[in-house]
Amino acid sequence: MSFLHARRIRNSRLFSRNTIVNLLRFFWVVLVIWCEFGVFFYSLSDCKWPDRELKEAGSTQKPTRVLLISDPQLPNPSRSGISWFGYDASSTRYLRKGWSVVTRLHPHAVIWLGDVLASGRFVTKEDEYENYVNEFKGIFTADKSVPNYFVPGNRDVGLGESSTFSKNARKYFTEYFGPVNQEIDLAGHRLIFIDAPGLVDEDYRRHGMGKQYETWTPAVGGPVEFLASVAIKASSSPIILFSHIPLSRPASTSCGPLREKGSIRASAGHGYQNMLGKETTRFVLHTLRPAVVFSGDNRDYCNMTHHLSATDANILAKTSVREVTVKSFSPSRHIRRPGFQLLSLIPPDSAVSPHGSTFADAACLLPDTFRIFSSIYLPALLLTTIVLLYLNISPDRHRHRFSPLSPIPATRSRPSSPPPGPESAIWSNWSPRRLGGLTSSAAALPPSVTVRVPNAKEIFTFRALSSSSAPGSPHESPLLSPIPLFHAGHEDEMNPAHYPSQHHSDHIWPSGEDVHEAPSFIPSPSARRSERRCPAWSRSFVFRGRRRRITIALPTWDEMKRFCASDNSDSMSRGKRRGMLWRLWGDGMSVALPAVVTWALIGWLFF
Repeated sequence: MSFLHARRIRNSRLFSRNTIVNLLRFFWVVLVIWCEFGVFFYSLSDCKWPDRELKEAGSTQKPTRVLLISDPQLPNPSRSGISWFGYDASSTRYLRKGWSVVTRLHPHAVIWLGDVLASGRFVTKEDEYENYVNEFKGIFTADKSVPNYFVPGNRDVGLGESSTFSKNARKYFTEYFGPVNQEIDLAGHRLIFIDAPGLVDEDYRRHGMGKQYETWTPAVGGPVEFLASVAIKASSSPIILFSHIPLSRPASTSCGPLREKGSIRASAGHGYQNMLGKETTRFVLHTLRPAVVFSGDNRDYCNMTHHLSATDANILAKTSVREVTVKSFSPSRHIRRPGFQLLSLIPPDSAVSPHGSTFADAACLLPDTFRIFSSIYLPALLLTTIVLLYLNISPDRHRHRFSPLSPIPATRSRPSSPPPGPESAIWSNWSPRRLGGLTSSAAALPPSVTVRVPNAKEIFTFRALSSSSAPGSPHESPLLSPIPLFHAGHEDEMNPAHYPSQHHSDHIWPSGEDVHEAPSFIPSPSARRSERRCPAWSRSFVFRGRRRRITIALPTWDEMKRFCASDNSDSMSRGKRRGMLWRLWGDGMSVALPAVVTWALIGWLFF
């Protein structure tokens, strides 16, 4: 018995309140580190530069690596305000962490496919725009040796006419990010950056005048004039077109398995248009004959092929053009996982075959914040709440239902005190005994109880402990009596004479009082049902051969007050104890504080 008692003490220490709370703190610290930072690094485990495809084609030259970012849509700090828990703040933190991970891929160049600023078209003052750009550069920091090229989006320079759009949006974009239409040479390829919102505006003017592109007089410095100037240049280098707005395609066109849902459909509204017009798409593709097109704006990924008819002037011209719509880099309600694109280029003269591919691209994905919240944070929060509720349930509520049994040796003595009355002789937290000298607990039992001790060794008895310091009555106490435990091998040890019998007439306790009328059993639970006046639902059923009952009832007013009120019954050990809800709140804050500090510290140091 002593071995079992020692093991029970060790187990109680192992699963003590402080141990469980510390385990919850450690659990949440690890969870926050993984969900807020670790998943971003883990998402890059499957993201590799597509250099292997070029090497398999026979190229021995090291590729030029280009990172494509679409729709970061950085919120304006002067308009969204300071908020730690709003959507703009969470989106900014996501951009910061995503960019910190992406830069570890060490690209040679970065191309931004429009919608760099979420509200750049609304900024009317240059100093506000400058602060906006500084915020962007503070988040998307990069090595000065890595060039950055920007394609304008409808959120950057506006699309259509509106009184809310800044008239200087295009001017500010050109001043801080570069030309809206430009051409660069990189790794033997001609990279064409086109002003897609400006092309849509010019297309509306052309269509309003009822002219075709062949007879249309382009606007000076506009996108149509720029495309015509690119086409007249004699060059055999492959052309790669970059446009913020995707090209036109049928609504039933499939976007491939990497798209989350649906397809790109034609739609237009105030300040946006989902696709270029059909005539504009045909003009762009027939004018440039690009090797591949990269676009953005749609938020989701799309991989499709445009089919062109061969011309008489160049029967060997390219008749199919592949277009890739890059996923949004910022979180959005339209997609679950943001992403970006990797592009590897090799000079055409290094290709083994004249018709071999000189570029390769691959899509990469970032973590799903909604899934992290619903599949990890919510279950962990629910589990933590259940554990803390279990720890903070009032101990008195348990004592009224279950009385802990504590083994005590039969020879254990107590300080002298007046003998109790019959209402507490069995049910109190001490047993009756004779005054003076050491004696066994069995010797102090009522005369009707016969106790047989098999040997002189120390034995243990189990005594029901009272839930309060005042002695209770048999009606208020569990049905347990100080019954000695005997070893096997003694016959007739469970003789009914061991227990007090209500048929004897000499029920006289050491106090000298007659307890013949005292009941031997506590009232059944049904005897107190009449006391509850709140609505209740009860159902009885048979489970594993035993009849059971389940009752669901609303708590009474007294029970609600005991649930929320403070409890002073344990003032000797813990002083004035606060209410259960207050203790639960305090434990929750103590568990959350280390995780919040870890989150803030790592975010400040590394992101």
